[in-house]
Amino acid sequence: MEKKEIRDILHRLELERKKFLGPKLQVLGLTVGEGQARALRGLLEEGPMTQKELADLCMRDTATMSRNIDRLEKAGLLTRENNPGCRRSYLICLTEEGKEKAKQVQEIFRELDERIWGDIPAEEMKQLYETLLRIEKNLE
Repeated sequence: MEKKEIRDILHRLELERKKFLGPKLQVLGLTVGEGQARALRGLLEEGPMTQKELADLCMRDTATMSRNIDRLEKAGLLTRENNPGCRRSYLICLTEEGKEKAKQVQEIFRELDERIWGDIPAEEMKQLYETLLRIEKNLE
């Protein structure tokens, strides 16, 4: 097995993931690959958090997350509220409309998970997970 073949498979997987997610997120007014869907889902699952915490959760830099927050706030999905724990920061919160979109995002990601894993046994999933963690560590 060639290393290039594995790189190519990983690249094709990412393209297929985007091809699956793109149209579904677009219907919701979200852009694939920018962390908007992950931000909505994260806020739904974890609750209000600071911009830095949200950027870390979404694996984005704070400048990118700031632009995403601006877009999502303009769309009526998020609000910035005073952070009682720190006068210099805000908590990012979902609006009611944001909660509904976030639930739709959760469903889209659930569908993606089902499609990805199909009939792969749990033990093989665990092995793949451990291998991918090692690859990630090698890249860091």
